[in-house]
Amino acid sequence: MKNKTMNRYDIIGDIHGECAALEYLLAKLGYHEGPEGYSHPEERKAIFVGDLIDRGPNSRGALHLVRRMKDAGNADVIMGNHEFNFVSYKTPNSEGGFLRPHNEKNDSQVAATLKSFSGHEDEIPEFLEWMRSLPLFLDFGDFRVVHASWISEDICYLKDKSLLDDPFLQEANRKGSRAYEAIEHVLKGLELPLPNGKQINDSNGIPRKEMRIRWWGENSGLTWKEIAFPPLPDLEDDSPVRLADMERLVDYAGTEPPVFFGHYKLTHSDLRLEALNVKCLDYGLGHGGPATAYRWDGDSELDLSRVVQCHQTAPSKLASIAKP
Repeated sequence: MKNKTMNRYDIIGDIHGECAALEYLLAKLGYHEGPEGYSHPEERKAIFVGDLIDRGPNSRGALHLVRRMKDAGNADVIMGNHEFNFVSYKTPNSEGGFLRPHNEKNDSQVAATLKSFSGHEDEIPEFLEWMRSLPLFLDFGDFRVVHASWISEDICYLKDKSLLDDPFLQEANRKGSRAYEAIEHVLKGLELPLPNGKQINDSNGIPRKEMRIRWWGENSGLTWKEIAFPPLPDLEDDSPVRLADMERLVDYAGTEPPVFFGHYKLTHSDLRLEALNVKCLDYGLGHGGPATAYRWDGDSELDLSRVVQCHQTAPSKLASIAKP
């Protein structure tokens, strides 16, 4: 989806139910709360990279806050994998179950979100429809926003797709389909099997036989350790990676417009630009990390000094629920 740019944006990383931290970040960025929600006196606009829900205590509040901003024209929002998963978890399939199975792992992922709607369960269907309407990415021409990976062939495939189209939603949950592959790449990232049958714990402590890799820059000749994203300190493999049929996917060049994304839960000690035109904005909010934003004012080369983070929540907002 391509939109006209106004050159004054604040791109905000994953929120994961931490509504109080979001409110503090917005205040730090100069936004003020009014009758129509948060707005900026200099008419800046916020863009959310997805994953508004899960993990933190107030997904409902975060959804109300962001939706009010969007409805007032003060924000844009794209879909994250957690919105996609939540929609799939609540959508019946043709076999009497759900597109995302209700098992222990998936139940656990959405538990905090469902708990935040306790006493307000009647709001869930409307928010599900709203989540289904979210674009899968945004292309403003001079900068781009995606949740996990900007893979050109998948972006091209998804440009006219929406979860409001029920057949597409069904196909996107069917492993092996073109829709499933594109959603996996754009909302969840690229992965490679670890070499020699290795297994390593990811940032959530979950054992993995695959690792996420970077999808930008020159990747030929890189080692397994160099191509891993986020970095894996326990991966001590300096042998070269052979991307084979994935080489066509790892193609975001330094001449492309700046692209912002979330998803990867970087650590604060690893605060850096991924490239002069590539910046991840997920630093583990919901897992004790800071809320993170980038203040974009039309720069074609990104500047680390424009990253804004806050590690605390506003005391007056700790128990708040954003009002509908």
